[in-house]
Amino acid sequence: MVYGIVIFLFAIIVSKLFYLMIIQHDKYRQLADYNRIRPVLVNAPRGQIFDRNGVLIAANQSVYSVSVVRDEMRNEDDELNLLAEYIGIKREIIDLNMKKYYRGRFLPATIARDVSIKNLSLIEEHRGDLPGVNYSEFPIRLYMDKPGPQLSHVLGYLREIGRNELEKYANSDYTPGDFIGAQGLEKQYEWRLKGFKGILYYQVDALGREVGLVMDKAPIPPTPGEDLTITIDSGLQGYAEELLEGGIGSIVMMNASTGEVLAMVSKPDYVLDDFAGFIDERSWGEYVSDTTKPLLNRATLGLYPPGSAYKIITTIAALEEYKVDPLWTIECSGIYQYGDRSFGCWKPEGHGTVNLSKGLVESCNIYFYHLIQRMELDVWYKYGRMFGFDEKTGIDLPEEYSGIIPDRKYMDNKYGKHRWTRGFLLNVAIGQGDILVTPLQMVRFISMIASRGKYIQPWLVEPYQLSEEEKRDKRVNLKKSTWDKIHKMTFDVVNAFNGTAYSSRISDKKIKFYGKTGTAENPHGKPHAWFVGFAVYRSEIVSISVIIENGGHGGVFAAPIASKLIQYWFGFGDEVLTLQ
Repeated sequence: MVYGIVIFLFAIIVSKLFYLMIIQHDKYRQLADYNRIRPVLVNAPRGQIFDRNGVLIAANQSVYSVSVVRDEMRNEDDELNLLAEYIGIKREIIDLNMKKYYRGRFLPATIARDVSIKNLSLIEEHRGDLPGVNYSEFPIRLYMDKPGPQLSHVLGYLREIGRNELEKYANSDYTPGDFIGAQGLEKQYEWRLKGFKGILYYQVDALGREVGLVMDKAPIPPTPGEDLTITIDSGLQGYAEELLEGGIGSIVMMNASTGEVLAMVSKPDYVLDDFAGFIDERSWGEYVSDTTKPLLNRATLGLYPPGSAYKIITTIAALEEYKVDPLWTIECSGIYQYGDRSFGCWKPEGHGTVNLSKGLVESCNIYFYHLIQRMELDVWYKYGRMFGFDEKTGIDLPEEYSGIIPDRKYMDNKYGKHRWTRGFLLNVAIGQGDILVTPLQMVRFISMIASRGKYIQPWLVEPYQLSEEEKRDKRVNLKKSTWDKIHKMTFDVVNAFNGTAYSSRISDKKIKFYGKTGTAENPHGKPHAWFVGFAVYRSEIVSISVIIENGGHGGVFAAPIASKLIQYWFGFGDEVLTLQ
């Protein structure tokens, strides 16, 4: 009986050993490896960004971060006090970071970033006193030496990934403390730029100290992020930023045939180097509280009344709907009386006898007050929609506003049925009142004018691909006579002696320069200065929109900027083309 009991017990032991060592071999081998092997994530270099000519705009550089594995620390409190001394930060900050980046006792938690080589040498020197303390390289953005374009709002910036995003992207390789694109192209193309992390396997001793790489486990190299080439021209962008420096507003310039954005400026902007790696709370607070809103991309998110630049739409609607003969005239005395209200023209003494061409070329408000009275609001609205207003352009940036163009339904919802009169139309006829547009919408609009109705899709890296049927549906089909008249009038705005942008004409006749000025009333100060236009040189057509907040008259302040940029683009300098 005793022998039987002993044999039975040994049978149990042997079967258990067989189960553990043979059947469960892989599981317990893996658990054992966790005790002797430390997997260390290797950050992937972010994709670089180049301009259209191959000029490097955004690259990478590395800084060092320090992390701790709580389970490997012998005396946590003493070690953290030593770390605070060696890396020169307060213990309270280390404790906050430990709490913020803690993912478990066996995983590293980042406690400091951008640690100097001098401070790292102290950690290395006292390695025996700091089990569980590690450091690694952490990639941050490097922007090219100045002088050069800021490109702040186009590129955007990186920020630390949030808790909600970690949950949202749980299947990716993001970890607490990683950076993620927050604005601009960095956000739009995050998945192409980020790359994929690699893994190094380190052998550790019983105290958690690294004793070398594991030879029987091949490391997984990181996969660098994809490089991007954008449509921006660095030289043109830098010149545009220089021309708008000190002002508040936006410039957008693009190829009117392809939709490639050549320059996109929003001022004031921010210093990209401030966001390259780690922005402190004080600097962030200064940006957020700045009343000039330097973080706002005015090109896509700035909403403005278009002013007289929108008279082109009113003119097109009149020509297409036979609401006016081009030779029909009115007398402009500088005042238009409607009911018990008086509406003034920008020229107090008036323009005298005005027909359609003179009304647009000299931007006579009184003419358009008369004109809109012959038109239905929804007819006028239809032509705005045809040119892409009241909808987003679809540019490959993460944020964009669609603006507002009022129709009857909008007016009824805002003011109530039968509570608004045709007097409201006087303002919309000249681009005021309930109209709001973005500078990007305006440059797309004038590009469609330049191409005689071709649908234009603005883009920076990749355009949204439309089918041929969609392109046909979005094309603006007007009578040839309408296109001819609009081109003639916008040409005269810049080149005729009585045109509102005559002082900004280009004297070299090889460049055909067209445009329309605008002066948008602003209840908070001086009016905004607008200019939208396009230029043709050889077989190339470029379009541009310029707005200067509180800038005054568009013909005086915005049009000269457009003229200079167009001459720059086509290779004509002021020393060759002098304005007479």
